[in-house]
Amino acid sequence: MLLTLTIPDSIHISQADAQIMLAVKLFETKRLPLGKAAAVAGLSYRVFYELLVKYGVPIVTMTEEDVRMEIDNAVRY
Repeated sequence: MLLTLTIPDSIHISQADAQIMLAVKLFETKRLPLGKAAAVAGLSYRVFYELLVKYGVPIVTMTEEDVRMEIDNAVRY
């Protein structure tokens, strides 16, 4: 898919930065998994992961209940 945006020059953002910001938001809102978001950003998995950490975007979004269910399932097996 090709997406064309018109961004005012006064915003002073490069195409690469806009692409990264879009990918971060798509990951943060659970629209894309980490690997696909990294591809949208044009970055490697590791570099994108490190960028998310730098921006304070949670990588793991499990709730406390999710963790408890995982532990309960693990204990059963």
